[in-house]
Amino acid sequence: MDKWLSHPTAIKVISLMIGILMWAVVHFDSDKTPNTVANLTETQEIDAVQVKPIGMDDKNFALRLLDPGAVHLTVRGSRSDFLIAQAGNDYEVTVDLSQAVEGRKVLPVKVNLPKGLELIDVSPSNVTVVLERIVTKEFEVSIKTEGTPGKGYKIGQPVVKPNNRVHVTLPKDQMSLVDSVGGTLSVEGEEETVNDKKMKLVAYDKEGNELTDAIISPSVVEVEIPITKPFKKLPLQIGFRGSLPEGYAMSSFSQSVDQITVYGPQDVLDKYDYYDGITVDLSKLKESGTMELDIPPMEGIANVDPQKVSFEYKIVLAETKVMSHLPVKMIGLSEGLNAKVTLPPNGMVDAIVKGASNVLAQLESKDVQLIADLTGLGPGSHVVPLEMHLPQFVEQAPNAPITVTVEITDSTATIAQPDTENGNGVPATDETDAEAPSGDGSGTGADTDSGVNAPSGEGAADGAEEKSSNSAATTP
Repeated sequence: MDKWLSHPTAIKVISLMIGILMWAVVHFDSDKTPNTVANLTETQEIDAVQVKPIGMDDKNFALRLLDPGAVHLTVRGSRSDFLIAQAGNDYEVTVDLSQAVEGRKVLPVKVNLPKGLELIDVSPSNVTVVLERIVTKEFEVSIKTEGTPGKGYKIGQPVVKPNNRVHVTLPKDQMSLVDSVGGTLSVEGEEETVNDKKMKLVAYDKEGNELTDAIISPSVVEVEIPITKPFKKLPLQIGFRGSLPEGYAMSSFSQSVDQITVYGPQDVLDKYDYYDGITVDLSKLKESGTMELDIPPMEGIANVDPQKVSFEYKIVLAETKVMSHLPVKMIGLSEGLNAKVTLPPNGMVDAIVKGASNVLAQLESKDVQLIADLTGLGPGSHVVPLEMHLPQFVEQAPNAPITVTVEITDSTATIAQPDTENGNGVPATDETDAEAPSGDGSGTGADTDSGVNAPSGEGAADGAEEKSSNSAATTP
C-alpha cells in the first residue's frame, strides 16, 4: 500500500480529484444550478385536503357550519418524501375549536405535513365556523300499534317500562322540530298481552320523518301492550235455594260487589243484561257469619273480574206477622168469561208471613202479592189456592195456606137475553146491555182476554158489587 501511494502517477491522480472536488464546493449555488436542484427537490399542488375540527366541546355545542371544508396546499420536498406522504395520506389540516363559543367565528387553519416536506402556501388560510348550543328536553314516549289482533280481541293502552318519559338532546335550532318520540309495534293476530317487548326509540318531526341527530336517553325501552277480550259491566244477581233451619230467618245479607266486569266476544256480551252465576244454599247456613264464593264464567264468557265475591249475613229467630185486607190478583181466565171472588165476600184476604223482626217491620201490603190462577177453569164456583209472592227473606207461614172461592160466569150468555130486567125491575135496554159484564173484564175483577188481574183493594170490592148487581139484573 505504501509503495502504491508513493508512486508518482497515483499521487497525480489523487491530487486531480481533490482539486475538482474543491472547485465544485466553492462554486456550488442553488440559484445558479437548476439542473442539479431539480434532481434533488420538487414542488407539488395538493388539492381538497379536508379541514378537521378539533378541541370542540361536543357535549355543549354542535358544529353547524365549517366553510370551506377543504383547502389547497402548495408543498415542496424530495420526490421520495412525496411518494411516502402520498402512500400514507399524511397531509393534515385542522382548525382549533377549543376556545370557540356559540355563534359564527373565523379561525385560522393549521397544517401538519409529513416529515421532509415544506409548506409553501395554504389557500384559504382561514375558515368560517358556526357553533350551535346543544339542549336537552324531556318528552313523553308515544307507542303506536299496527295490525289487527285476534278476532274479538281489543288493544289496551301500551305501558312503557321503566317509565314513559325520556330525554332528547339536540342542537337548539333542531329541538323545535321534534314532534314525538316513540315507535310502532305489530299486534297482528295477537290473542295475549305483548309483554316486555324491547323497542328502540326514535324522534320524529310533524311529518313523521326521523330526526337522526337526536340523542335519546334511554334509547331502548320495554313495552307491554294489553290484548284483551271486549268487556261489559253487569249487575251481579245472587240466587238462593233451600231454606234456613226451621224457626230462623235472615236479618241481613250483603255482598262485597254489586257488579262485575265480564270479558268475551262482543256478540256473547250482548246477550247478557245481568250475571246470575252464583247460588247460595240457605240450608247450609246455621248461624251468622261470612262466606266467600267463586264467580264462575258463564257460557261464552272468557273470564270475570273479580273472580270471587264475599257475603256477610245475620241469622236470627223468625217472627210472624199478619198482613190484613190483601187484594187477590186473578190470572189465566179464558176469553169470554168473567170472574169474581165470592168468598171472602169483600174479595180481601188476610195472610200470615214470617221473617226477621227488622224485615217484617218494613213490610207493607203493597209488598205482598196474592195470585189466583184460573187457567183451565170454566163457568161455576171454584175454590182456588192462592200463590203468595213475597220479598226476599220473607216467607209464608207454614200450615197457613190460603184459598178463595171464585165465581166464573159466561159473559156472552148474559148479553144474549134481551128481556132481562135491570136491577130496578125495568127491562134492559141497549144502554144497560152495553153496561153488562163483558169479555173485556170490566167490573169483573179479571181480564178475560189475556188473564190480566182484576182491580184490587177498594176497586176490586166495588167491581165485585157492581158485578153482583149486574148478575141480579140478568136473573130470569
